Amino acid sequence: MTTSVHHCLKWAIAKINGAALWVSGTAMVLMAVHVSLDAFGKYLFSLPIPATLEVVAYYYMPAVAALPIAHVELKGGHVALEMLFDAFPKAVQRIILIFNSVLMIAFLGLLAWLAGREALRKFDIGEYMFGEYPIVIWPGRFIFTFGLAFMCLVIFAKALDVLLALWDGESDTQHAMEAKV
Repeated sequence: MTTSVHHCLKWAIAKINGAALWVSGTAMVLMAVHVSLDAFGKYLFSLPIPATLEVVAYYYMPAVAALPIAHVELKGGHVALEMLFDAFPKAVQRIILIFNSVLMIAFLGLLAWLAGREALRKFDIGEYMFGEYPIVIWPGRFIFTFGLAFMCLVIFAKALDVLLALWDGESDTQHAMEAKV
């Protein structure tokens, strides 16, 4: 039995995941073009693009690193000890999946909260980098926070899948958390 709320959650996760992947992919392409143009300009014409390092570090990298981690979780791509996990009885597997989800949500939630608090603090002071050109750098902190918070939402939805499968009496919840969200 799946509720309409569960369906809405899955729909929202799919849409957010698509947008996050699009932003991440765009950032990766822009980063490659930006760095390449900077290298060509620097070594061929002695005209590097100003603040390339800052833009790469504070804009492109948070998007490339933090936004796709939830997608990797959705696809079951993170490191797992499946050989050990598969050796346990189904009931123990369910307990492990739920326990792991609670731990991950607690850890990533705390990390997201702390990162978000710092991002708000940096936003309040209008953080920017001094250099040839001043560059506002606080937005990248929100990108990282969003990636962590979205990962928490994905883990919650996958844990909900396991709980609903358990509630419905389904016998095979062994891989209920793999790419079903």
